[in-house]
Order: sequence, then structure tokens, then C-alpha cells
Amino acid sequence: MLIRELLAVAGTLNAREPDLVAAAMFDVALVGPTMQPVRSFTGPALLPERSLRNARPADVLVLPSFYGEVPASPSLLRWIVRHYEAGGCILASASGVRLLANTGLLDGRDATCNLADRRAIAAARPAVRLSPQSPLIVDGRLITAASITPTIDACAHLVKRFHGEKAALKFARYANSARQLADVGHAAGQQEHGDSRVLAAQRYIEQHSCAGITPDDVARHVAMSQRNLARRFGAALSVTPVQYILQCRIEQAKRLLARPNVSLRRAAIETGFSDEAVFRRAFKQVARQTPSAWRELLSS
Repeated sequence: MLIRELLAVAGTLNAREPDLVAAAMFDVALVGPTMQPVRSFTGPALLPERSLRNARPADVLVLPSFYGEVPASPSLLRWIVRHYEAGGCILASASGVRLLANTGLLDGRDATCNLADRRAIAAARPAVRLSPQSPLIVDGRLITAASITPTIDACAHLVKRFHGEKAALKFARYANSARQLADVGHAAGQQEHGDSRVLAAQRYIEQHSCAGITPDDVARHVAMSQRNLARRFGAALSVTPVQYILQCRIEQAKRLLARPNVSLRRAAIETGFSDEAVFRRAFKQVARQTPSAWRELLSS
């Protein structure tokens, strides 16, 4: 219900329209094992709108947090796998990650989880590359959130993926999103290339791009030569490591500029630029517009 209501809020913010139906960005349906009521954590019954048998194909499948035993019937696991194989995204939140892991879809993929579930997932599915210290991980069409706060960020990611950056930033600002879309810079749309070493380099760059890192730092982090890193980056992403570092710095600058109290000078300093003029040139080079124009777009 939290995710359903957050996505409804995103629609009203984007449309500036209080009518939930008129403003809706997503058509969200509650799916249960059958059409029988499901008891919620605090007691009230949730009424499924569809069952596994008659659920429609969807762009996104949300696996919410479960309290107590996580469901894992073979029919449910097969249904989740079919959704993914049909090209859908999956968002798993907290203990919902355990359910997603049980399908095998996370084997060989990066994922986060609630610390309480780490041992269970590692024991059952040792091939999952778990990083519970990361609140949110987007690995292609698989999105895992460790707890409630990163689930809000995951909703911002879905808004951006399906409705664009401007709508996502409006929602993130309203929801006081802790990461302000930090998971969905250039990397979130460029993680389906399958090169695990490039993915590791991407994540390192995303975390440290504003700290003055160089391609040599990135190459050392992933135990590759600069030449091999550049070759693999070009094949996977069609950009160089230097270009990707700059793109990530500008993405962070966009998130800073989405906050009304952040000056251009502060955004330049916090993203590692020597002065405001250099920052303006780099921003226009990457974003194809000036920082001021970007800010005006957000307020329009």
C-alpha cells in the first residue's frame, strides 16, 4: 500500500491535479494468490483485485515486504519468473528480496537486502552478489531496496524510468528522498550490458565521481589496466571512463540544483569543479542546457 500511494502522489505532483484518477502515472493492482482477503501486518484485510490466475501482464511487479514466513510456492515463483522473462521490471522491498532471490533471478546479479535476511539469502542462493550496505541497487530490470526509505527512492526511480527525470525530481523533492535519485544517474539505464567488471567500475564512479577520481583510480579499483578498462567501457557503454565520471558529476549537480536553497557556486564546489565558469561549461556540455535553464525547467 505504501508503494501504491507513493506512486499516486507522484502523479498528483506531476499533473498538479488532486484527482488521483486523472493524475495517475501508473495503474496499480493488488494481486493475491487467490481472490481471498489477505491479512495485513497490522490486522486489516487487504482485498486482492486480481489473482495469480487472472493477473494482467504488467510493466512492473512489486514484491513488498513480508512479515513472518516469506511465501515461496512453486506457482508463485514461476509466475514471477514469467513476468521477468516477458520484459517486466521487478521491485523487491526488504524481505521481498528473499522472495525474488528464491526465483533464481538474482543469481549472478547485484542486490541489496535487509541485514536480517542476509544469512538466509546467502545460504539459499549463494550466487547472489549481496551488498546489504547499499540501501538501493538497480541491476537492469531488477531493483532491490533494503528497507522503507530506499523503497521511496525506488519509487522515484520508477517514475524516472517511465515518465522522465523532471517528474521524478518533483517527487523526490516532495518525498524528501534521502538519495535524491542518486541511484538513477546514467548508470541505472546502462546496466544491462552484462559486463560485471564494467558494472563494478560504474558503481565505484557513481560513489566517488565528485571526489576527484581519475580513470587510473577506477582501473586500480577493478584490477584492470587503463587501456583494458577504456576498451571494455567503450564496448559496454559507448563512452570513456572520463566521460562517465563527468556525466555522474553532472547528475549529482542536477540533484543539488533541484533543491531551492543550493546556489550554483555550492553545486560547483560539491561536485568537484574549480570554479563556477568551469562548472557551467561542463554542465552545458553534458546536459545540453545551462544550470539556470535546468532549474527553470523543474519549476515549470
